[in-house]
Amino acid sequence: MDGLWPEAIGNDMPRCAVALLVLSMAGCHGSRPPAAVRTVRVAIHRDPIAFLPIRVAQALGVYQREDLALDISEVAGGPKAIEALLGGSVDIAAGSMSDVIALAAERPDLRGFLVLYTRPMIAVAVAPGLRGTVKTIKDLKGRAVGVTGPGSASHQILNYLLVRNGLTPDEVSTVSVGMWASSVAALEHRQVDAAVLLGTAISAFEQRWPEHQYLADTRTPSGARDVFGAEGFPSLSLLARDKWLRENEDTARRLVRAVKTGMRWVHDHAPEDVRAMIPPESRMSVATDLQAIRQTQEALSTDGVMPPGAADLIATFLSVADTRVRTAPVDLSTTYTNDFASMK
Repeated sequence: MDGLWPEAIGNDMPRCAVALLVLSMAGCHGSRPPAAVRTVRVAIHRDPIAFLPIRVAQALGVYQREDLALDISEVAGGPKAIEALLGGSVDIAAGSMSDVIALAAERPDLRGFLVLYTRPMIAVAVAPGLRGTVKTIKDLKGRAVGVTGPGSASHQILNYLLVRNGLTPDEVSTVSVGMWASSVAALEHRQVDAAVLLGTAISAFEQRWPEHQYLADTRTPSGARDVFGAEGFPSLSLLARDKWLRENEDTARRLVRAVKTGMRWVHDHAPEDVRAMIPPESRMSVATDLQAIRQTQEALSTDGVMPPGAADLIATFLSVADTRVRTAPVDLSTTYTNDFASMK
């Protein structure tokens, strides 16, 4: 089973067989990895769908094929993942490229090396009880707005939208509501008047509140264009420190090949088959999961490469949303590398 490649699993593979594959892989943990296997410590967010490509590559045995073993830590969000990376407790972090560029002046050794998503999976949702009252970003003045955490990508987007609409970040009260279930609960219980929802939380909110109202939604090309002025705005990526990439070039190449295999598998398979890869305890309703998976498939990068001009677009966004970028020009070419993603 360790040598199984995704091309051996056709698109018409029965969903029960996919589930059996996951269970069979789960039973392999008792075997001891050979000495040649390189362990890579990775920090990801607590979202059951956003990081399916990484999980799927593990279930398919691709890391084993590349003589890698992943030690995955789940954290509360991108800033926490980057904090773990910079603190040395992990080798790789999944985080937003906007975070990398925002930190570039003070941490020039942080670099993105594989783009996972071509645009952020973010929506600014209005609390159900305020639908029709809060109609625009300007209506957020004086209100409480939820973000995943201070300085997070969701906080950056909120600040950007406020400034673009004639407000200042100080004119709203930001509240940390975390991700997934906690952010939806904050809206439902009116702990906040609006919230920047991420990934799976958006689909969960839509299923619970079909009459939902969004002030911005970057999951679609048109929605991203409305917010950023472009359909592509690279978001979640794999990040590492320059020193680790230099000293572990072969390991980084193997990791990128494996994750890209997972990305292609998730992109090319039916949502029902992809859902079978989610551990049962992490699944939501069938409708919620399938909707989130379809949206994930649409935003997944096909090659993992940072497109030309994308870093400049992110820096322009941050010059509005983040004072660190506004006051400290950086060499954007140092914030990412395509050397690993572009290799076959």
